[in-house]
Amino acid sequence: MKVLQIFGLLIVAGILIFAGLVIFRMAPKIGPLSPVQPQAVITNFDECATAGNPIMESYPRQCRTADGRLFVEDVPPIEQPGEGMTFNGCAVAGCSGQLCVSADEAGTIVTTCEYRAEYACYREASCEPQADGKCGWTQTSDLQRCLANPPTMDSQLEVM
Repeated sequence: MKVLQIFGLLIVAGILIFAGLVIFRMAPKIGPLSPVQPQAVITNFDECATAGNPIMESYPRQCRTADGRLFVEDVPPIEQPGEGMTFNGCAVAGCSGQLCVSADEAGTIVTTCEYRAEYACYREASCEPQADGKCGWTQTSDLQRCLANPPTMDSQLEVM
């Protein structure tokens, strides 16, 4: 009789162990912390960010999905000073907005990006056709005075 009790306890223990293993193996597939959760189809940076994937602090920002795909944020080009400002076929060009050229050539001009104090004088100056028909800065008395004594670099700093 004692043998039957021991044998019965062993059978019950075996059934409990088997049930525990089955539950343990299935738990990750049915639980909320499942690593195999279906992902929404991600095709761009915004969808990647919305899905909660990590975003790298770079410019432009980048987002990496769990499966290793990388999406880069679309950012509009930075508008250069004076870009798109045209008048009578003339346009302001140059990295610092220091040139007055024909609108046709403005998009092809590349300059270095240094800044000189006298460039501030051109902010209020007129870029327009001159007497010779070429584009240039109209030499008003205000512009000539400013160019002769440009504002100091410190006075041009703007607080944003």
